[in-house]
Amino acid sequence: MHHRNWLLLLLLWQLGGQSFSHSPSSLLLELPQILITLIFAGGTVKIGEISYKLKTPRNPELVPVKYISDSLPQTVAQHLRWMMQKDLLGQDVFLIGPPGPFRRSLAMQYLELTKREVEYVALSRDTTETDLKQRREIRSGTAFYIDQCAVRAATQGRVLVLEGLEKAERNVLPVLNNLLENREMQLEDGRFLMSAERYDKLLQEHTKEELDTWKIVRVSEDFRVIALGLPVPKYKGNPLDPPLRSRFQARDIYYLPFKDQLEMLYTAGPNIAAERVSQLLSLATTLCSQESSNLGLPDFPVDNLLPALHVLNAFPMLSSQQLLQRLYPYSSILGKEGRSAVEGVLSRFELLDGHRQPAPGAILTVSRTEDLEGHADVTLRVADKDITFQVPAGAKELRLPNSSPTFISTPSHSQLMAEMMQSHMAKDICLIGTKGCGKSVIAREFAEILGYSIEPVMLYQCLFHFREFWDREAIVLG
Repeated sequence: MHHRNWLLLLLLWQLGGQSFSHSPSSLLLELPQILITLIFAGGTVKIGEISYKLKTPRNPELVPVKYISDSLPQTVAQHLRWMMQKDLLGQDVFLIGPPGPFRRSLAMQYLELTKREVEYVALSRDTTETDLKQRREIRSGTAFYIDQCAVRAATQGRVLVLEGLEKAERNVLPVLNNLLENREMQLEDGRFLMSAERYDKLLQEHTKEELDTWKIVRVSEDFRVIALGLPVPKYKGNPLDPPLRSRFQARDIYYLPFKDQLEMLYTAGPNIAAERVSQLLSLATTLCSQESSNLGLPDFPVDNLLPALHVLNAFPMLSSQQLLQRLYPYSSILGKEGRSAVEGVLSRFELLDGHRQPAPGAILTVSRTEDLEGHADVTLRVADKDITFQVPAGAKELRLPNSSPTFISTPSHSQLMAEMMQSHMAKDICLIGTKGCGKSVIAREFAEILGYSIEPVMLYQCLFHFREFWDREAIVLG
């Protein structure tokens, strides 16, 4: 694919299939509406008629990687094209949509496509002004101001990604108002951030040494802000102040269309009947509808269907209802009426098969994968059939199940551990249960079997301040 100092990739995606044409310097795929042209090594990126000239990043480790897939749906290509338009106009964008990783993934795809460095911050109710601008630290008895994400992004020409705007307190984000509108900000250490245009005009009349003496810092013309948030009041959170809201160009980022998601799920589950995949997606779409919301049902995590299909592809005999319980534990989080409503939807799509399909019985063996580092081969028994698959594993020595002298396993424990192994091959795990039911013990046994080290963290309301104190203490102790 290399030809001296240039590389040309023509990427076209076609709904309903892909056609590849390989040559030493090109890769062709067909797309009916939008042509994406990528030219690396100092070239340009073109989406439709919109083109963007690439720049070599000074810190390539800050450029997102592995977010762009081989086949982009039409909807994603259109979102990327819109973001590129706003970027070229020098405008900040606000991607608003339902909960899930799709908005963040979309932002990272665009930054990977344009080779832009990113400064990412997840906002919360504990986020303060110092977390965005400057934090004061003491080193060798002297106080210093350390630039935080917003200041680093503005001065280094990076893209500031703010996730969870609805979680921040109303008095926090307005500190960014002037930076968003005029690209100016007064810092705690006496410096003043000034827009590139005004700075360059001053530079024509004064020397850079004079501007440095006045503590005037130039804001890069490449600085952009991508904000991610949920629509309020449908979801809980603080609505944006009108002045702050007017600084952004907003776009509604909803789930992918049914047809695009169905194609992705078909690819992820070749061993699963097409009708069954369609039923699962139809259920997820129904539970995300306005009618389900009016009944008080939480949204279904549609984005988790893809990793769930990886599990179902390896275990086609697995019950659809049991699999959905792991994604949407309605029996634990909903009341009687809510459970009846969800089971009614399951019955409508013929997914009430929890009693007809066998559940995984127990873990038989666990051993290191010889040809893949950091993984283990796990064998489960499901319906008198032994199935071996690979899961990530830790660096410590693996341990056989039911070999711990301090853990007495029961049939329900064995089934739970087997289900956790299945889920571990695709995603992280969250154990839900009442106080004192043994969640920590199960998690410790699971970690020891796979050779993981355990780092217990007790979560509570004031965790943020505890974490900040712990980080500072760790620095002092070296």
